[in-house]
Amino acid sequence: MLRLVLINIALFVLPLAIYAIYFWLTRRDRDQGALSWKDMPLANLLQAGLGLIIIGMLVTAYTGGESPEGDYVPARIENGRIVPGKVQ
Repeated sequence: MLRLVLINIALFVLPLAIYAIYFWLTRRDRDQGALSWKDMPLANLLQAGLGLIIIGMLVTAYTGGESPEGDYVPARIENGRIVPGKVQ
């Protein structure tokens, strides 16, 4: 679960980070100073991040998980080892 939360946070921050790097590189060449957050199209970048989160969740929902037709076999101990649960 933590992995999914971290992936969603990374997807949300990705447009901001890419734009910040681009902005820093282009301003650095002209020697105009540090990054100015007033110049950043923040609303568009936040919408892009939200869109990436939605796309990521849809891809995870359609590609992840097990078949809904199967039967769940819970986790068990066999020969002193834990065998994880699965859908058969």
